[in-house]
Amino acid sequence: MDPQYQKIVVLVIVFTAGFLTWKMVKDFYIKKLHKVFAHLIAVITSSFMLLSTMFLFMPKNYQRGTGPEVELSFMSIMTVVVMLAVLYVFFKYSPQNNKKE
Repeated sequence: MDPQYQKIVVLVIVFTAGFLTWKMVKDFYIKKLHKVFAHLIAVITSSFMLLSTMFLFMPKNYQRGTGPEVELSFMSIMTVVVMLAVLYVFFKYSPQNNKKE
C-alpha cells in the first residue's frame, strides 16, 4: 500500500478512536456532573487516546525523514479495537448504571 494511503487510513482510525472515546466518556459523565466538566473530562481522555493510538502506529526505529512515518499493522488495529471495547464495556455496564431506584 502506498505510504500516503497508510497515513490516511491511520489518521481515520486515530480520529475515529478519539471521537468514540470522547462520546463514551461525555455520555457517561454528563449524567453525574455539569456538562462543562463532563466535556472537559471527555476532551482530556480523548486526547490521551489520540496520543496512544498514534504511538501504536509509529514504526519501531523511527527516524525523521528516512523512513515511513506510520506503520499500518493488524496488531495495532486490533489493539485499538480492544481498547475501545474495554472503554465501551466500562462505561456502558458500570455498576452505578445498573442500580434500580
